[in-house]
Amino acid sequence: MRTALPVHYVEVEHIYQQLEKKHYRTISVTACHGQSGTSLMAYALSKRYQADGYKVLLVDLNLQHPALDAYLGLPRKAWQADHSSSQCITAPSATGTHFLTAPTGKTASLSFRNQSAMHTTLGHWLEDYDRVILDTSPLNAKNYRNIPSDTVCGETDATLLMIASGKTTQNQLEECCTELQEVKANLVGCIMNDQHHPTLAAELIRETKRLKWLPPVARKLRSIIDNSSFLNLKV
Repeated sequence: MRTALPVHYVEVEHIYQQLEKKHYRTISVTACHGQSGTSLMAYALSKRYQADGYKVLLVDLNLQHPALDAYLGLPRKAWQADHSSSQCITAPSATGTHFLTAPTGKTASLSFRNQSAMHTTLGHWLEDYDRVILDTSPLNAKNYRNIPSDTVCGETDATLLMIASGKTTQNQLEECCTELQEVKANLVGCIMNDQHHPTLAAELIRETKRLKWLPPVARKLRSIIDNSSFLNLKV
């Protein structure tokens, strides 16, 4: 997980407001495939909820590429979809955001394949927290080692689906939406992550580098592009 998004980002605020309109208490963040920014978004949302005074639990359920332990320097412990998770939560303070790193152990993923156990665990967490945010593995990461994301999404109040610009295909998106519908997940929105997708300004600057025989002209064009608010507009 790279540097966290500031809680005041317009994009984060928009997502937060949409979730708050419906008073969703449990939110899962998933993706069609890896490297889509689920951990980044889950962490940003947890901090946005904290900024409004909520007591938040951020849970890392991505056994394929766990991020919370490495990002915050927290230990991973053995826990399952039951009351054993409470003893493994890291609480930096009495309020704010508490963290539950991805579980260790060969049987960790098996306990989450039981929807009843997942439902009970979420209810247990909500006894102590106002909001619970789950950072899941990608929907295409299906094997016995991973916690099934569709099962998790089917039990939460809301699901956010991360899409990587220039990487996620239409077929992948359609397959994931169908999969979420089958488990009756409440897909409230798809979030486009353009981290790896060059902007129009970046593409134009790259093209100016072809003008090797006209250095002054190339420099002038790059300056114009850099200073253009329209070409650097993020949507």
